[in-house]
Amino acid sequence: MLKRFVTWLIKPIIDYFDQPYSVKFIEDPVDKPAKKVLYVVGNIDEPWQAEMLCPCGCTQKIVLPLNNETSPRWTLKVNDSNIPSIHPSVWRSKGCKSHFFLRDGYIQWCKV
Repeated sequence: MLKRFVTWLIKPIIDYFDQPYSVKFIEDPVDKPAKKVLYVVGNIDEPWQAEMLCPCGCTQKIVLPLNNETSPRWTLKVNDSNIPSIHPSVWRSKGCKSHFFLRDGYIQWCKV
């Protein structure tokens, strides 16, 4: 109960300073992705892959296919402020087993 109260108390402060993910279009995959950056390989008209650092802190790179010929594939939406959303959720089957959405630039963790 105390943990929930403390979380409720400090969450608005953390949210105030938390910055959303941004998008960076690149030609080639990255070796070491930066935090809070979604790298999109290809161009805005024909993106073929998205890459990001796992948001759990495990330092693993996540690669998401975006092209229509691949299954599974994800859909990328970027708003006018360069803020990304990815659909469907990302669920790592190995390693940390993170399961989350990237919506409007913020990670929304899925509850198990």
